[in-house]
Amino acid sequence: MPPEKKDGATPAGPRIAIRTMRTDAEELLKTAPPSLGQMVGRQPAPTLSGAPVSSRSGRKIPMLATAVIVLIIAALGGGGFLLVRATILSPSVPPKTTTASAPTRQTPPAPYFATETARTISVKKTDRAEFLRLMNDAWQEKERTGTVKRIIIKVQDGPNERFATPQDFFDLWRIAPPQELLDIMDPNLMVFMYAGETGNRLGFAVRTRDQARTFAAMLRWEPSLLAQITPMFFDERTDTIVAPFEDRTYRNIDWRYLKLSQAKDLGIGYGVFPASNVLIFTTGKEGAETTINRLFAQ
Repeated sequence: MPPEKKDGATPAGPRIAIRTMRTDAEELLKTAPPSLGQMVGRQPAPTLSGAPVSSRSGRKIPMLATAVIVLIIAALGGGGFLLVRATILSPSVPPKTTTASAPTRQTPPAPYFATETARTISVKKTDRAEFLRLMNDAWQEKERTGTVKRIIIKVQDGPNERFATPQDFFDLWRIAPPQELLDIMDPNLMVFMYAGETGNRLGFAVRTRDQARTFAAMLRWEPSLLAQITPMFFDERTDTIVAPFEDRTYRNIDWRYLKLSQAKDLGIGYGVFPASNVLIFTTGKEGAETTINRLFAQ
């Protein structure tokens, strides 16, 4: 028979305090804010049956109550805990790196004057035979009389490809200009073909650093110039020439010319356009005058 209760007292035995979520939270907050390891340690791991594991004192803490405690601590402690938790538990994502992609195509140097058409040829630096073949193809193309076609030359130099410099251009023709002339030339070389009434005529234009020195170097080159640039005439035949170069003036621009045929416009002309220090070189009189006109138009 159970013992008789007196004055509402409970049965004999130790008194067990009733725990609530609020009292658990207050007790936990009396100490320093828990670390993440402490909070993880306070959360009981589930058993195979899904029931929480008993604490050291033998009492069981419901999983729902534990979750509420963690949320309360996070709310009272501000966003620091959440930031730490996200930093530790979130997967590390490396920052994205961007690599500048190389241009797929180089832009050719700006021309010194306007042209109607353009053609690009690409050759190996040492393949003179291929260069001569491609230049001959460009020379044979029929163009409207009075027009100018630019020829953009790209040189394959080992694994790299670049636009031809004056040195590349002369090497491919096997022409040896005075070194002092090469030293004052800009690397931006413009090669062109003028469509004259008696055929296409080759020419080039390049900026130099000194007009007087350019003229002096060209004058010293004149005695061997005809013999060296013969390949630039392609299949054209020149007359037997004994006359020297002569001075010409066109639109107040001084230039020099060696006439090589009585029947057609064929010769060697060169001069320096003073406004921009551009050396012009052509294999015909009409080409030289047309080039001067277009330099004035720039």
